[in-house]
Amino acid sequence: MNRLYANILNESHKLYARKITKITLLLTVAAPVLAALLVTSFQRNTGIILGDGSHFLLMMLDLFTSFLLPFFLFVTIADLFTGEAASNTLTNVLVRPISRTKIFASKVAVIALYTLFCLALMWLGSTIVGFFFDSGNVFDTLLASSASYFLAFFPMLAVGLIAVCLVMWVDHSVSALALCLLIYTAARLLPFFYPQAVSWTAFDYTDWHEMWIGNGATWGQLLQVSTLLLSNCIIGYTAGWYRFEKKQF
Repeated sequence: MNRLYANILNESHKLYARKITKITLLLTVAAPVLAALLVTSFQRNTGIILGDGSHFLLMMLDLFTSFLLPFFLFVTIADLFTGEAASNTLTNVLVRPISRTKIFASKVAVIALYTLFCLALMWLGSTIVGFFFDSGNVFDTLLASSASYFLAFFPMLAVGLIAVCLVMWVDHSVSALALCLLIYTAARLLPFFYPQAVSWTAFDYTDWHEMWIGNGATWGQLLQVSTLLLSNCIIGYTAGWYRFEKKQF
């Protein structure tokens, strides 16, 4: 357990030291500000009010979980696995007195922490910006908005674990990123041509939080989707771990 904890700290430090991590975190902070400027400009030029501060928080969450955060996750995961393997950094870790299982678990733990931190950062930035739209409404819905951002963590973790499994089958970070983007885009577009596919993967439930806050889903539906997300997490982790154990670096 001490070695696992030590390697989680080591992986966290390596991730934070990467320039791409700092860029993604900066974009996470900048996204609400840029979105607010666009919304304000649109409202000023058209006279159409898009919503109050609480709507802005949920709009940013939908945008973040549908496009930005999956891309950030794919970049980070490709760098943590295939990027390190290509640069022989991973080989240095493998010769240490720690099992591959714990190395893989520590990398997944760091990915989970990174996902949670990005969501918290987006919530904080969106809340601050949302106060300029309607401070009273944002304050009244502070608990609901924070719950929505927390709920978004679970489908994002499932998306990340599926990506971990995918990158295990390629040897270059660029190829890994391209593969993840291709699969994710195809999975998001497939329901438009084949509606029955909407319940196949976690990629279709990045807006899972809306099922909880909208009061439109029954407990049975929530349980069904929760089971789907959990099964995607288990399959992604297990398949990724198996490939990591057998792969030659």
